[in-house]
Amino acid sequence: GGGKDQVGNSCGCASSLSPSGLDKSGATETVGVEKGDALSDGSSSASESDYDDEEDGDGDGSFVDVEDLRGREEEGEGGDGQIRVKEKPAMVTERHRQQLTKEGYKLIGSHSAVKLCRWTKHHLRGRGGCYKHSFYGIASLSCMEATPSLACANKCVFCWRHHKNPVGREWRWQMDPADQIVREALDKHAAMIKMLKGVPGVTPERFEAAQKVKHCALSLVGEPIMYPQINELISELHKEQISSFLVTNAQFPEAIENLRPVTQLYVSVDAPTAESLKAVDRPLFSDFWERFVRCLRALKEKRQRTVYRLTLVKQYNMSENGEDAEELRRYASLVKEGYPDLIEVKAVTFCGTSKGSDLTMKNVPWHEEVLNFCNSLVSIDADLQSEYEVACEHKHSCCVLIAKKTFKKEGQWHTWIDYDRFHSLVASGKPFSAEDYCAPTPSWAVIGSEERGFDPQDSRVYKNKAKQEKSRLLEATDLEEKLQIRK
Repeated sequence: GGGKDQVGNSCGCASSLSPSGLDKSGATETVGVEKGDALSDGSSSASESDYDDEEDGDGDGSFVDVEDLRGREEEGEGGDGQIRVKEKPAMVTERHRQQLTKEGYKLIGSHSAVKLCRWTKHHLRGRGGCYKHSFYGIASLSCMEATPSLACANKCVFCWRHHKNPVGREWRWQMDPADQIVREALDKHAAMIKMLKGVPGVTPERFEAAQKVKHCALSLVGEPIMYPQINELISELHKEQISSFLVTNAQFPEAIENLRPVTQLYVSVDAPTAESLKAVDRPLFSDFWERFVRCLRALKEKRQRTVYRLTLVKQYNMSENGEDAEELRRYASLVKEGYPDLIEVKAVTFCGTSKGSDLTMKNVPWHEEVLNFCNSLVSIDADLQSEYEVACEHKHSCCVLIAKKTFKKEGQWHTWIDYDRFHSLVASGKPFSAEDYCAPTPSWAVIGSEERGFDPQDSRVYKNKAKQEKSRLLEATDLEEKLQIRK
């Protein structure tokens, strides 16, 4: 019911963005692994011992960098005195392949993957689309979730993949061509869709519509922008009239600066200070904070739609009630570094316990707490108050959207996307802006609506009556109404 039933270069950032007590380098060191280990497979989390106090290359030699494990001695001298270049290894080891395949990933080549999103299945069955459907008009049943890089430079505490993917700070692996990745991703996605034919609730009309992929969420796992041919991959998607929603963890500023236009570019803003970002994201880069801020500043130069994505985790990057003034002011400072078009704020999704995370349901905010956080964030700073407003919500996902007021035209929000218009603008080769392809947002998705972001064309399905009653109680506005529900 919208509550807890959900499943490197320094930028020389302003000192005001760095919390007291941290040194200029960001007060962290590179994550290491024991000698002889393969890349991180989720068997252990990044504990405090992983952030060794010694500089890279010092110490007793018990730790080595991940990249050194995978890319060491690419060149060597043969017995005949000739220099031979060793073939680069595949990113995904056999152990990774087994673990990811077991969890439903369809692996592509040596470093990519695609997986069917649960919201795609829900939308096919008429049970509602994801928050992107409510906020941006994505047809969830026509959306493909994929990644061209299973590797990541962070080991976030809330990662729903439980760290079964590789990690690294730069690309040192074999590389598959972009057109091959897109082609195989579409083929594997189509095969998964076909398996849903005949599933209860899947209508012939929706099944037919799902055959054509219209959107691609490059956010499955890992760091998509780490893939050296990310621009070529995006172009391949656009050639197929597929919109691109690219999510990055804000550790590769040059890649963002060199990125071609995408439909919507996300940057994860997982904490307001260097100290808390280190605790939440557990980054591999020692200069993670400088990289992070430089990525935010790079967004300001982008003309297409840009988004900050905040995943709220109680006791990590959110105070107990989400109303800590100092915390909110720090988030506001980060907003003003990039001034994104949109700010998505979502409660962390609890994915069960694992060795890679100690999160529990106590760390998951309620939807109303997320909404209160958003209202407080906008009102804590005069500049933000004049620039932004809470626009939409998707209670089912515990997600709220803050938008620039420029997307509110004659009193109506225009957070949706005109996808045909976007593809025409890309094909023209001429400069264009975010406002050139916006579209009206339906009333049911706007904040304050009775539907609270749930598309009335679909039907909400509860697994049991207890959850249904819990949801109705949360939505009840007064004591008398709640007592009536109890009866």
